[in-house]
Amino acid sequence: MSRIGKSILALLTWTISRVLMAVLWSRRETFIDNDVRYYYWQLVHHGMGDGLVEYPTPVAVLLQLIRPASGDTELGFRIAFVLVMGLLDGAVAVWLWTGHSRVAATYWSVFTFLIGALIWFRIDLLPAVAVLAGLVWLNRRPIASGVAIALGAATKFWPAMLIIPMLGTGSTARKRTIGFLVAGGTLGLASLLFFGWDRSTSPLTWQSDRGLQIESIVATVPMLRHAFGQPDLYRTELSSHNAWEIYGPQVDFWLRVADVAMLGSVVLALLLGWLIALNGFGLPGRRSFGTADDGGQLPRTHAIVLAQLAIICAFIIANKTFSPQYVIWLGGPLTVLIALPLPGKDRTAARWLAGTGLAIALLTHLVFPLNYSGLIAADSTLGDTLLLVGRNLLMVVFTVVTTVAAIRAAMAIGRPQPAVSAT
Repeated sequence: MSRIGKSILALLTWTISRVLMAVLWSRRETFIDNDVRYYYWQLVHHGMGDGLVEYPTPVAVLLQLIRPASGDTELGFRIAFVLVMGLLDGAVAVWLWTGHSRVAATYWSVFTFLIGALIWFRIDLLPAVAVLAGLVWLNRRPIASGVAIALGAATKFWPAMLIIPMLGTGSTARKRTIGFLVAGGTLGLASLLFFGWDRSTSPLTWQSDRGLQIESIVATVPMLRHAFGQPDLYRTELSSHNAWEIYGPQVDFWLRVADVAMLGSVVLALLLGWLIALNGFGLPGRRSFGTADDGGQLPRTHAIVLAQLAIICAFIIANKTFSPQYVIWLGGPLTVLIALPLPGKDRTAARWLAGTGLAIALLTHLVFPLNYSGLIAADSTLGDTLLLVGRNLLMVVFTVVTTVAAIRAAMAIGRPQPAVSAT
């Protein structure tokens, strides 16, 4: 088949997949637009300064810009929001196909298809695309790469941790750092000047005050006990944080576990940053944290991509909340990883990770929205709970494997080369 023929077939396949997503939404998933309704009414009643305090201020500004184009009605806002996300969805697929890798474009399209129409009804597509761009531009456009990560952090704070393994002393790494600091500093300063300290930091306060959301990894045991262990001791209800949370024995213990695990995710990011950005300075044989300008070397790129994937996974499993849209965050690193020209075992491992990522996306879609009612019912459905537990266990395994792979790859790039004996 000719190149044009392959492109036409890819476009047709992508279009069919999106039509199927829209059909499934219209028949079984229409309630997933509640978050978009919430965005609108928060802006109407509280404005950008006091509304949507769980999100960084640039998100509120962006959503406010959509309102005039929507006729400032709830229905118009929902339509405008979905159109923006749908256009972004399509633009990313085309960009990857024409400007990066057809393998990457195919994987991204399949991954988002398995998550379903939820990608059009949540803002999480924005940081996911920002991280994807940051990795695609990692070496070719390092300043833009740093800017992309900063923009991701401006929509959800967590991508800020992803810059850590992208730092370094080489000129390429320095450019990424400059791009991140300039863009992030500009956005942060603008937020402080126009909205003040409390509004600029409100997402952190919001997150710290949350309870145990029913889909989170740390809620797995209470959800199992709620389903068939001691169901009368537990209850699920919609909290003031707009999430279904579980209440009952040992919930406080699991919340403390989440706090410790979140600290662990930060330690992991710093560890990977030390091994990659500082070359593992201090380890045997590594007496300098200086590195050559090796941004184009495949091993370092591989290590950075794995590091970002591991950090995202660690953040997700440590979180007191595991909203289904968080899975979108995995798409960027997995898309870049599967397209890297890796040799031998690394290639096999990348395929395993990519395949497992697709399985997690599908299981998440089955959990929410398709079988969510069984989880929030007074008497949780055992089958739906086991589906959630299976997804969570797979996510934990995926995180462990990814973390081990990231540390190994990071250790390898800084390992001193054996001395060559004179002949």
